[in-house]
Amino acid sequence: MVTLGDVDPGFGPRDDLRHWPAEGGRMRDSWFWEMIMPDEQLGMQVYLYLTNRGKTGYNVSVWGPGEEPVALKLAQGTVGDEMDADNFHFEGLTVKQPELRRTAEVSYTSEDVKLEFNFTALHDAFSYKSNPDGLPAWFAENRLEQTGHVTGFLEVGGRRIAWDRKGHRDHSWGVRDWGVPHHWKWFIAYTESGRAVNGWIWIARGEWGFAGYVVKDGVTVPVSHIKHHAEYDDTMVQRRLEAAVVDITGETTHVVLESYGAVKLPTRDPMGTVITEAACRASIDGEEGAAQFETHWPGQYLQHLIESGL
Repeated sequence: MVTLGDVDPGFGPRDDLRHWPAEGGRMRDSWFWEMIMPDEQLGMQVYLYLTNRGKTGYNVSVWGPGEEPVALKLAQGTVGDEMDADNFHFEGLTVKQPELRRTAEVSYTSEDVKLEFNFTALHDAFSYKSNPDGLPAWFAENRLEQTGHVTGFLEVGGRRIAWDRKGHRDHSWGVRDWGVPHHWKWFIAYTESGRAVNGWIWIARGEWGFAGYVVKDGVTVPVSHIKHHAEYDDTMVQRRLEAAVVDITGETTHVVLESYGAVKLPTRDPMGTVITEAACRASIDGEEGAAQFETHWPGQYLQHLIESGL
């Protein structure tokens, strides 16, 4: 596995675990796993956060074409200092990482949702610090992204779906300032042959920035910039994205995402931020695949866009 570029990614051997701040400071870790299933008309994600003060919570989301998610399970509470991401358990959710930045075992059980899966990375963990634009301090101290292969199952809505397919995960640490970014688009697209494209397009303080990677033929190449155009419905839910992803070698990868279902997730921050996740059919240079396409909007601005009808 090879990652191009000579930028220090800024993480060490144990940085997939919980982080602790300097005395008197604050810290927040978040871990995320997802899988998009166009053949089943479903999307799935597991999102977990944990602070240095022991506050924790998660969302386990399964959604499809309907207006309401198939399942949206939320929990929050506290755990002890001994709890870490190599053997985490809280309110039906269990996370283990037998080999940091390589494998994970995730399971969740509730009355109406059950899932179990093993994640095995296809490439080395990628830090957004490795991109030319770097990682803005308002977002995180560091952010790792990694596409992988997933085996396991999902039981929801009277269906049992076996998994033997591609998926994705990320891990961020640091305190996020939700009030700084005006907007962002984040996406991950992958094919069963092993191609993957991760993109993050953000605007903050009046400046654009880009991050992500392209995986092709076993080589991970950082993104330089992304030319893009998105389309939305009348409620500003994303429906389509066309992107020309230019990497640091100058090569362009063409990505097209077509949404078949979306879910809005609660953030409860002072800015009223709205995060919308879309499950998509994907095309990477013409090869069919699956994708997740996320948008970030400040709530008041989003409402103005909707009401203006422009």
